Amino acid sequence: MNIPFFSTFTLFTETIVTISILYVFYSGYKKNKFPFKIVAIALAYEIAFNISYMTYRAISNVKNEPKMPSLILDLAIFHGIFSLVMFVALLIFMGLAWKNYRKGINYFKLHSVFSMLFLICWLVAVFSGIFFYYDAYFSPKENSARVDTLNLA
Repeated sequence: MNIPFFSTFTLFTETIVTISILYVFYSGYKKNKFPFKIVAIALAYEIAFNISYMTYRAISNVKNEPKMPSLILDLAIFHGIFSLVMFVALLIFMGLAWKNYRKGINYFKLHSVFSMLFLICWLVAVFSGIFFYYDAYFSPKENSARVDTLNLA
């Protein structure tokens, strides 16, 4: 099985988006500055690529993928739904933060517990995607399946 370029590209860029989001929180909390341009670029990327990628994977998996083990299917469902929930939460959270920072209110410091909870949930969504990518393309069972396929060919 070849690793789809779109999957690898999305994994790489999602890492950059995550670093950007972490920087936004750091800058807002520590420096009391809200880097609007970084947020706008990250949200635009999420809308343009990640939502389309999730749609593409959902449609292509229904048609083309062999039956997945139950645990992996559960992880895929969790990751897809949770990532979409976190994207909507990101839109809302960044909108509220931007509005408050424009008024001079350090939103992330004012809501530090909620900010930390959001970041933890965001990282769970990202790492579940990384784990799913690993399991799909690099896990030992996947590698042995590739060897078996090559031996049959």
